[in-house]
Amino acid sequence: MKKIVIGICIILLLPCLGWAEELTGRDIALKMDAVDTSQDGKRTAIMVINRKGQKLIRKMQSFAKKYGPDERGLIKFIEPPDVRGIMYLTWSYEDVERDDDMWIFIPAESLVRRISGGGKKGSFMRSDFANEDIEKKEVDDDEHRLLRSEKFSGVDCYVVERINKKQKDTNYLKRIVWVGKDTWLPMKVEYYNKRGKHFKTAIYGGFKEIKGIWTVTKIMTKTHRKGSKTLMQYDNVDYNIGLSDSLFEQSNLKR
Repeated sequence: MKKIVIGICIILLLPCLGWAEELTGRDIALKMDAVDTSQDGKRTAIMVINRKGQKLIRKMQSFAKKYGPDERGLIKFIEPPDVRGIMYLTWSYEDVERDDDMWIFIPAESLVRRISGGGKKGSFMRSDFANEDIEKKEVDDDEHRLLRSEKFSGVDCYVVERINKKQKDTNYLKRIVWVGKDTWLPMKVEYYNKRGKHFKTAIYGGFKEIKGIWTVTKIMTKTHRKGSKTLMQYDNVDYNIGLSDSLFEQSNLKR
């Protein structure tokens, strides 16, 4: 009799146990955020922009370093000559009440300019990426909702809706993200404007495990109405190399 009662209790508890193990949208976002376990890193990148029949190619180096829960990033343009020496510096903060900092150094004018407010909605070097796309997105900058599970490019994915909590200085009302269940990296992102219209799509690929860290090495972003697209391809990726703090100081951009 005791065994029968225990069996009935287990059967009754199974739905509850299944519910308890189900991930929320925020759980998935936290797992995505935890993929990069490095303290710092660097990479080179080629950005190929196709717009109105014109092809623009940019080569750059990028660096990143973590400061506790915060992160700093630097992008240096190398080629072609007309953009050589341009640098973007970002300081991203976990505190959602604090706005991230961004500066651009323009060597032709020997000028460091702060990018703030609506400037972050502008195009990043005439590409399909916006300036806000090069900042690190914190988990709690968004509200997260798990929509469903489905395959994308043959990979089992969670599909998560991420709604921006701050609507003032962004192009996006929300993003819908396909997250690979094997790597916790994005596979696809749909961007929706303030009117709720899907206007841009990014496809991620070239997934590699580098020093034990799953890494995206290719992003293709398309802006549908403009018919433009930008390919960002990363190479020479390395982690935990001991980057100097001085690399990420705003006062050193002119040096």
